[in-house]
Parts: sequence; C-alpha cells; structure tokens
Amino acid sequence: MDMWEAVIVGGGPAGLSAGLHLSRAGHRVILVEKGRLGGQARGLGRLENYPGFLSINSDRLMDRWLRQARLWGLKTCRAEVRRIRRAQQGFLLSLDQGRGLSAQAVVYCPGAIFKDLGVPGEKRLLGRGVFHEAGDEVSRWKGRAVVVAGGGEAAAHQALALARSARKVFLICRGEKIRAHRLLQKRLASSGRIVKVFGAEVCRVLGKKRVQAVEIRSRAGLTRISAAALFVLVGKIPARLPWSRSPAGFFVAGDAQGWPFRQVAIASGDGMRAAMECIRFLEKP
Repeated sequence: MDMWEAVIVGGGPAGLSAGLHLSRAGHRVILVEKGRLGGQARGLGRLENYPGFLSINSDRLMDRWLRQARLWGLKTCRAEVRRIRRAQQGFLLSLDQGRGLSAQAVVYCPGAIFKDLGVPGEKRLLGRGVFHEAGDEVSRWKGRAVVVAGGGEAAAHQALALARSARKVFLICRGEKIRAHRLLQKRLASSGRIVKVFGAEVCRVLGKKRVQAVEIRSRAGLTRISAAALFVLVGKIPARLPWSRSPAGFFVAGDAQGWPFRQVAIASGDGMRAAMECIRFLEKP
C-alpha cells in the first residue's frame, strides 16, 4: 500500500491544476487517471478563450500543463479508482488490478460524463461512427456528411469544427434555437456547410459495422440522413461522489461539482482552489 500526503483522482484541467499547485508547495502527491492525462479537454480542438493564449490547440495546452506539473514533482498513475474509504489517518483508495493507495487527503476531480441519447444503434456503434468529440481529427470527415445532436455551445463548437472539413454538417436541435453566445451564433449563420434542423431529435442510428445514416423525428415526420458519423453533445452528468457530504480532508473540484459552467479555465481555477484548501488541511498545526 503506497503512502502519500495527497491523492488526486482525475487528470483533467482541475486535477492537473491541483497536482501542480500541491507539488510546487512541496507535498508528496500522486495523480490517478484511468484514461488520457488531460481528460476530455484534450478533445476540444482549438481553444480561443483560455487566458494568455489568442488560440491554442487543446492537446498542446494539456501537454504543457502536464510537463509543468511533473517538473514540480507530480507523480502520475494510470489506473481506475474503484473505491475510496475512510481510514484512521486519512483515506484508502482501491484501484483496479488489486492495487491500493493511502493518503492523508484526497482531491476528487473525475469530471463529468457525456449523456447518451438512449436511441437504438447508439451504443452498438459507439466509437464506430458515434462519438462525443472529434478533437483535431476533423479532417477525417473531409468531403463527408456528419450529424451533430445538441443545442448548446458544445454542439455549436463541434459543428463549426467539423464544417472545416466535412461536406455537410446537420445540427439537430430539439428546441427552436441554439443556446450559444453571439460569436458562435454569427459563425453558425455564416457557415455554408451547416444545416440547422430545429424541433427535431435523433431517434435511431443505422449501420452494420459503422454509422451509415441517422434517422430523425420532427414535425414533418421521420427523415433519414445519410451520414458517416454522429456526434452526441446533449449535456453531461457529474461523476458520482463517494459521499453526500465531504469528510475532512476530502476536496471536490472541477466539473464533478455539478456546475452548469464548464470551461477549462473554470476547472483549472477550481482545482487550484481545492489544492489551496488541501494544503491548509495538510499543514494545519
């Protein structure tokens, strides 16, 4: 059982920010992430609203972030945290493959999980034409038609990114308008490749080995759209917390808080806040 002052659960912007600050303050810290370090932020593509950068690739930003944290001594471990328990002097964390960690404190930053549509064909074709993000692989869809389901800023961003390469992007929105700020609205309106379909919803994903078409339901009835991919961006659910009320030494940060405002800069700042609270806890007299 490895002993640490603090364990960070989750390697997205909040977790990396917390790890950077705790390590820089001289504490022995390990960050546990089951997937890619950088989390879902790596799949955002170009970021235009992260302070200090006019525009930066999200992969590049996460790489810089990770390198900076490791320079201060942050250790990382690729594993899934299966269980967190209270111990006499802190916490016990059970990982996959029978591994375990113990720590005086835990900074919990597992983020949020993409919602599914819950329609036939969606789960079966996940990763084979059904995705939640495209990242910088938008050129993969050059000259092809794709569908984006969602009516918020995430869906708008994804549609605009895909429109740089795809022949046609069908943006399927259940409501009567896209809920996005004015700059995104302006860009959507000026794109000749994005077709906005309001008052409609995806009801079936078709294809044997890969997505071949998407069926939508609207006032006009059922319509089948031939498409190579479906991007589902209909919201997120915060990762479940181990306790309804956080015990002493347990700090939650980032999208796991359940806030409606999900931005890389917000998660980063909240990770820093949690790290500062954690340091106060570890260094208390």
